[in-house]
Amino acid sequence: MRCPWCPAAGSRRRLHRHLADTHGDVVKTVEGEAGGPMQYVVGCPRCGGEIRHEVKPRWGDPAFLTEFEPEIRLVAFDLLLYHLEDAHPDDVSDGLEA
Repeated sequence: MRCPWCPAAGSRRRLHRHLADTHGDVVKTVEGEAGGPMQYVVGCPRCGGEIRHEVKPRWGDPAFLTEFEPEIRLVAFDLLLYHLEDAHPDDVSDGLEA
């Protein structure tokens, strides 16, 4: 698989780690409307779509985002990889085994 932001390539597992280590800044956390649940957001660099999910289980605790930021990024990138594999398979495939 190929990284959607740079020339890096490798297995799905390696690319997953690369995304979290190198491109973690593309995952944003936002507060929901009217004080609702916090969410993480990552945009697809291919189609401009957005993957957005509530941060659970302690969304009301601001320390949760800081404490679990690396794990939140990994989950966001996992969902982004699923999206890329489904919606843009030719863009991420480089002939390597996922």
